[in-house]
Amino acid sequence: MLSDQIRRFFSFNAWAWDRTFASVIRLDEQAYFAPRQLFEGSIHATLVHCFAAEYIWLERCNGRSPAALFDPDELGGGAALLERWQETRAGWQEFLQDLTDESCARVVTYRNTRGEQFALPLQDICQHVVNHATEHRSQLTPILYHEGQPTEPLDYALYCLQAG
Repeated sequence: MLSDQIRRFFSFNAWAWDRTFASVIRLDEQAYFAPRQLFEGSIHATLVHCFAAEYIWLERCNGRSPAALFDPDELGGGAALLERWQETRAGWQEFLQDLTDESCARVVTYRNTRGEQFALPLQDICQHVVNHATEHRSQLTPILYHEGQPTEPLDYALYCLQAG
C-alpha cells in the first residue's frame, strides 16, 4: 500500500536525522556555525533550511501556506533547533497516521513564500520531503567526517534491515 510506504519513508527520514544529529551535537559552537561551502552557508543554516522545509510542507498539507521560512539567527543552536524539529516530526506522524492510499492522490494547493500558487498530489509532496532531507544529509556527512565526528551509514537498506 502506498500510504504504508510513505509512512515507512518518513520513519526512515526520522531514523536518518537521528543518526545525523548524533554527530552534529558533538560539534563545538564554532564548528557548528562556521561558514562552509554548503548551499545554505553553515551546518546550522543547512539544518534550519531542512527543518523549515519539513515544517512548511506539513503546513501546506494542512491547508496553510506560511509566507516566510525561518531565519537561522532566530533559532539558536543545535539543541534548540532539534527541540523545535521534534514538534514538526510529531506533526508529520499525526498527519500520516490517517493517510490512506486514496488520500495520497489528493491534490494540495498552496502558495510558496513568494505568493505564487501551485498544486501537487500529496504523495509527491511526501516523497519530496524525504528526498530533500536525503540530499542535505549527504551534503553534511563529509563535513561532519572532516570535523572528526563519527558518521553513521544512512542507507535506506540498512534502515530496513534494522527496522525489520
